[in-house]
Amino acid sequence: MARGPNFTDRNVFDEIMSDVPRVDGTEYQDLDTVYGDMSRLVVAWLACTPPERLLTLYNELGWKGHANARAFHLAAKRWLELHHPDRCLVVKDAE
Repeated sequence: MARGPNFTDRNVFDEIMSDVPRVDGTEYQDLDTVYGDMSRLVVAWLACTPPERLLTLYNELGWKGHANARAFHLAAKRWLELHHPDRCLVVKDAE
């Protein structure tokens, strides 16, 4: 599978969003908010999904090999600890 540009790269995200209309058919104007919301949800998903499940999904989607699932899982959990210590995580994993 060929590697494409990173979706989380801000320029790539902005370009993709130019093709995504709002419900009323107009363009999104406040991409900073959309990008920030996406970033928080991605962090929450990575932090709340066990690394084993992340690895399984990685391979199910056709990216073979061993993704750094433990690293980005723990990094996401750390980001939440630093920036949103009031958030409750339910994931139990071997660190």
